[in-house]
Amino acid sequence: MVSRASSFGLALLLTICGMVHAETFISGRVTDETGAAIANARVELRSASGVTAVSSTDRAGNFKLSLPEPGEYTIRAERLGFYVFQGKPQHFEPGESDLSITLNHQQELSDRVDVTASPPTIDPQQPQERRELDNTEIQSVPYPAPQDYRNALPLMDGVVQDNSGRPHFNGGRGSQTNYTLNGFNISNPVTGQLDARLNIDTIQSMDVATSRFSAENGRGSAGVLDLETKMGDDRWRFGGTNFIPSLSTDGGWHINKWTPRLELSGPIDKGRIWFHNGFDAFYSDDVVPGLPTGQNRTSAYSGSDLTRFQINLTPGNILTGGFLYNLDDSHRQGLSIVTPVESTLNQRDALYMSTIRDQSYFTGGALLDVGFADSRGANYSLPQGNQLYQITPDGNRGNYFSGLDRHFYRQQWIANLFLPVLHAAGTHQLKFGIDFERQAFHQTVQRHDYEVLREDGSIARYVTFVGSPFQARKNFEAAQYVQDAWNIRQGLVFEAGLRTEWNEIVRDLEVAPRLAAAWSPGWLRSTKFSAGWGVYHDAIALDTVTRQQDQVSYSTFYLPDGTVRGPVPTSFVADDRYLKTPRFRIASLGIERKLPYDYYLKAGYSHRTGDRGFTFVPTVPLTDTSVYNGVVFRLVNARQDRYDAFEISLRHTFAGKFEWFAGYTRSSAHSNSAIDYSLENPIFAPQAPGPYSWDTPNRFHTWGWAPLPNRVLPPRLRFITRNTTAQYLIEYRTGFPFNIVDDNGFLVGAPNSVRFPHYFNINLHLERQFRALNYLWAWRFGYNNLNNGLNPNVVENVVGSPTFMTFGRGQARAFSVRLRFLGRK
Repeated sequence: MVSRASSFGLALLLTICGMVHAETFISGRVTDETGAAIANARVELRSASGVTAVSSTDRAGNFKLSLPEPGEYTIRAERLGFYVFQGKPQHFEPGESDLSITLNHQQELSDRVDVTASPPTIDPQQPQERRELDNTEIQSVPYPAPQDYRNALPLMDGVVQDNSGRPHFNGGRGSQTNYTLNGFNISNPVTGQLDARLNIDTIQSMDVATSRFSAENGRGSAGVLDLETKMGDDRWRFGGTNFIPSLSTDGGWHINKWTPRLELSGPIDKGRIWFHNGFDAFYSDDVVPGLPTGQNRTSAYSGSDLTRFQINLTPGNILTGGFLYNLDDSHRQGLSIVTPVESTLNQRDALYMSTIRDQSYFTGGALLDVGFADSRGANYSLPQGNQLYQITPDGNRGNYFSGLDRHFYRQQWIANLFLPVLHAAGTHQLKFGIDFERQAFHQTVQRHDYEVLREDGSIARYVTFVGSPFQARKNFEAAQYVQDAWNIRQGLVFEAGLRTEWNEIVRDLEVAPRLAAAWSPGWLRSTKFSAGWGVYHDAIALDTVTRQQDQVSYSTFYLPDGTVRGPVPTSFVADDRYLKTPRFRIASLGIERKLPYDYYLKAGYSHRTGDRGFTFVPTVPLTDTSVYNGVVFRLVNARQDRYDAFEISLRHTFAGKFEWFAGYTRSSAHSNSAIDYSLENPIFAPQAPGPYSWDTPNRFHTWGWAPLPNRVLPPRLRFITRNTTAQYLIEYRTGFPFNIVDDNGFLVGAPNSVRFPHYFNINLHLERQFRALNYLWAWRFGYNNLNNGLNPNVVENVVGSPTFMTFGRGQARAFSVRLRFLGRK
């Protein structure tokens, strides 16, 4: 009996082993030209009978596939921003096999003519809501002022630019987004804003996550923007854009605009060490009509230089580093017919950022990623003198009343560990990480008196300042996270993460759980459903907790009846002992589907609510009479925000390199604390709810590029449209809201109760590639604001002003030209 049982068990064991051995497993890795891993690449193996197996790469570039049967399979790998890899059919035997794939970055100029750009894909293993612009899209879409990468961000759903040009993600303030450059924090250490400049030609991709982003990401509840820049390879490359300045005869012959951009990259040691350098500059010398000669010129210079290198110490150990330098110098900033030279500012900003990063790939698929970044810089804002500043209905007089001298610093340490795939009721990809950051700044703000005058020249308000002009503050932040991506079965992924954060200001341990799932049902091909919920905390901007606490303003009001009230003190205070870190909760749903003819549909809903947000509130209720007793604004955790958005978009890639996109967003961005108080020009009103000043309920935009038709012309005339593409951008949105105030600074009506007219803009350009001097060039010309819409971005919002509710137009119809040197094929 025992012998029969043993024989039966042995046979069963051999049968199981045979079955396991009969299965076909593929383990592989996807890298770029320099051996660096490519995450989120889609790998597909397809047999002649139509049997397919699909997987996506992790952060280490690794993927695993289980083939239903051995045999011959074609291999396809793709990732947005790279050329499609289509390998020859390969035979796979039962058991385990290794597969290595190299994807080449999409280049403006390629050595091959048969390459195809990767179309947008549906990644069934990615629950995160991601949007991405690659280098080709950034270069091809004719958005305004294309020398600044920040102007390309609104090409993505969920991102809008306010009237000052600041980007807002997912309805949040500019400081509520986590901005990174090649994985390191690049936001302004004091304000949290995105101020850094880059040569836009050096940007490989701009990746945005607005919801369901994992525990790896923190320092912002509104989203994550990661700028990935280029790296050299074994081929020497040189490129240039707009290196010919433009001339103007207005006010005499002079160079009025010059926006050169240069790139140089190549090998230091082929196959092992590479570098990339990107330089850009912007020079302007403008003449303001309506001002006397000698008092009508304003000039500005800004430039950036980013140098990066990569050393493959071993095939599994990659060292990268970089240095970014920014300089911005402007004279007579703000010069206009209402702001003469004496009332303008001279500004100078500088930024230095150094980074070093080491990535070690281990056998089995583990990855250890460690890095350090050091950032430091300065901001200077200098008035033309110390004369009394006057604000009148007809414009400003005297010297601006506030000057700034600020220096800031940041050091950041990061470490991430990605473990090999674990098998337990499916597969698990675990990752752990830490992120430490130290920030500090010190500044001196010099303020002098100013006054507000009525139309008849009488004084409405006189303001003076007292107190020390010096401020300094520092902060240390520490974050740790763990994340598990559980692939339950083919087409079903569940992510769970936990992030803990601590900072020196609040000194509380904050816990942020994250949950997300993605489901691609087998019975509904090329479709993915995703959902998620998470807790997110904002980084603490140092200028918020120190806002204008260095001095006190005293306002004296001269009422029309001859009554004098004041001096009325206005001050700002904050006590760290009573503060908590702002907290947000985001819930979202999404669906992606591939439609016929390779159209990709994406739709989603996001609900973002926040509490404990920082806001200043008056310590006593503000009324028409209590204001004259003085106002003290205290920083408290009383702000509650809400953002709801429904988005739908359609995207199509055709002929391997042309694209078309259309998206619509219905959204609402509101807060219970819509008033932004200021020491230097305060609004007197109790804190109240209302929309944010970047709230735009309806937004539609579409962009793309396509070749001009060639076959419709007679053969002798086809040279007219040869190698020429039409590029366009169309955007419509609801106008932004704004406040109405009187000449004493009192709010009239509810906060942000009036809106600008709607915004509508059409940009249409033509670009033609041609050869000259044995090199390839691209010449683009066209019109911005082709429809010549008003699109106002400023307004006279003071009741009683003779120009009350007069809107100042945005950019008028403008002819734009761009010349690019693309190199030798």
